[in-house]
Amino acid sequence: MSYSQITQEHWYALHCKSRHERQVETRLRAQGLTTYLAEHEVLAQWGARRRKVKKNTLPGYVLVRAQMEARTHLNILQTTSVVKIVGKPWPRLSWIPDEQVESLRLMLGASLPVEDVAYWNLGDRVEVTAGPLTGLHGYVTSNDHRRKRVIVSIDLLRRSVAVEVEAHLLREVAPAAEA
Repeated sequence: MSYSQITQEHWYALHCKSRHERQVETRLRAQGLTTYLAEHEVLAQWGARRRKVKKNTLPGYVLVRAQMEARTHLNILQTTSVVKIVGKPWPRLSWIPDEQVESLRLMLGASLPVEDVAYWNLGDRVEVTAGPLTGLHGYVTSNDHRRKRVIVSIDLLRRSVAVEVEAHLLREVAPAAEA
């Protein structure tokens, strides 16, 4: 990590106590820091009553943009309801690329319907939890957000078969034990 990277402003993810994101954002803004709480409006229904409410897209997290010096780091960690800064410890903190935060802001600012989807990496071992393929174990091989291509392999025979599965029907499982 170069000195110029340390002295630049970056976005950092703060893990907060449950349902304390708005309070943390307010406290950090009072300290003069730039923050972003990724909220969007959704239609909630209680019985026959419908109402627009703000939903946090990243529950438990607040994003803060800062030039992370020792004093700033300490002030953020001492802010009430902040649990930790996500990622690597001081002084090699992990930050979020500006492009990703700006893309999230653009998406949520467009007032279009958004949905939470599971974050799968290529190669993650998964199990199908519902439908005709319940119990199937395999590996994720496609990054389509709605449908995932899952491969089932017979290692001994060096053969594989692939199937597409809805992403919401998958759950991550521990890697298989080697025989």
